[in-house]
Amino acid sequence: MSEIISVANQKGGVAKTATCRYFADISVAQGKKVLLIDFDPQASLTKGFGFNPELFEGVNDGNICNIFNQEPVNVINVGEEDEILHLIPSNRELGIIGQGNIIGKDLMLRKFIKKNKLSEVYDVIIIDNNPKFDTMTINTILASNIIVIPVVTAKDEQEGLHGFFKNTEETLSTFDHAIKKMVVIPSRYNKSTKVSKEYLQIIKEDTLPFIQKMCPTIAEAETLVSEPVPEKVAFPDASSYNLSVYKYLTMYSSESSMKKDKREKLLSLLEKIVKNVIK
Repeated sequence: MSEIISVANQKGGVAKTATCRYFADISVAQGKKVLLIDFDPQASLTKGFGFNPELFEGVNDGNICNIFNQEPVNVINVGEEDEILHLIPSNRELGIIGQGNIIGKDLMLRKFIKKNKLSEVYDVIIIDNNPKFDTMTINTILASNIIVIPVVTAKDEQEGLHGFFKNTEETLSTFDHAIKKMVVIPSRYNKSTKVSKEYLQIIKEDTLPFIQKMCPTIAEAETLVSEPVPEKVAFPDASSYNLSVYKYLTMYSSESSMKKDKREKLLSLLEKIVKNVIK
């Protein structure tokens, strides 16, 4: 059975899509079969592979909205020749259909994964989310056994994180769904600023006590706060190549502005984070 990971946060700009990308490429590098599902109508993950989301709208075997109509959806091969890395792309119609009056719509993604036996086909399924807590996010949480939450180490982010915990707790308890792990990943960390340092410390010290006190269902799962992922120019550079930062630094190391020791340190950090999430 596969690990099904929802990468989510109800705030934008926290590196959800970038996290999905390096999680996928590190897992593939370890020999795993990986499926990426873009469950964000903004389709950032889809665009990140160089695809136009409009190509998957309407009556189309690649339209992710078919999930809500209980119809098949084709995957796209986005891996190298010897890799199994597939993508279910998104498009703007996903946001519209998610607002419709569909019986059991919060469980459609979970039913789709089960019906198509995707957890038997893939070792890892990684789902990207939009910057809200809505039907799309509820679907991914109820389909997952692991939740990964990238969060920026900045003012007011802690309050947003608490809100996400509360919404997730309500979702899990309402649908009697258990997860086995929740991992908070401080992202875009700048160790040279006092604010980043202060809020990283707050996240580290506050997360577990808050969950223990306010979120009894989540508290039954293993909860971790990972080491922070630094804000590096390599991330936007990788996006310009339509690559994850992991693949960019391994394939185009000579073109990266990072020194070898810092590049290797970042790669090692990302591998460690993924290893702690996916055993």
